[in-house]
Amino acid sequence: MNRLLSYSLILFFFISGCSATNGGGEDTEAVGLPAPNFTHTSLEGEEFTLNDFRGKVVYLFFYGAGCPHCRSNGPVTENIHQQFLGNQNFIALGLDTWNQSVSSNQSFRNSTGISYPLLLNAQQTLVAYYNSAGAYDRSVVIDAEGNIAYKGTGFVNTDSDRVQEVIQEKLNEIN
Repeated sequence: MNRLLSYSLILFFFISGCSATNGGGEDTEAVGLPAPNFTHTSLEGEEFTLNDFRGKVVYLFFYGAGCPHCRSNGPVTENIHQQFLGNQNFIALGLDTWNQSVSSNQSFRNSTGISYPLLLNAQQTLVAYYNSAGAYDRSVVIDAEGNIAYKGTGFVNTDSDRVQEVIQEKLNEIN
């Protein structure tokens, strides 16, 4: 019975896109690959297309508006945003991968203090990046050429230092 439970847990974490520990890490095989383009509408009704940000370093936070863990990590992403806010070659975007309502996303913004744009209905974009709808609460950094510079495999609080290092490295390359 214990073996069956072990196999079930392994299968669950494999399917959900999460690691058993969520201790962070980086998908190094993705680094250098072109970032999948997307277009989504923000809470304020503005349309954002990734390819429009060529020439900038883009930080993506994949979150679920109803996810308690994402709510607790939202301030971590806002700290990343604030660190680079003054650099005209940087932008941060949040993508709601749970496809929640505008009011749920507004509640998410209010509870996390996130000031950067939050984009709606981004579950298919998450699948394009992670091949799974269950890999939320993740960080991705896109370089100025539109390639993946960092793709996190754990919750954002486990890799925020590395994310900031990569953002700074990529900004240094264009400044």
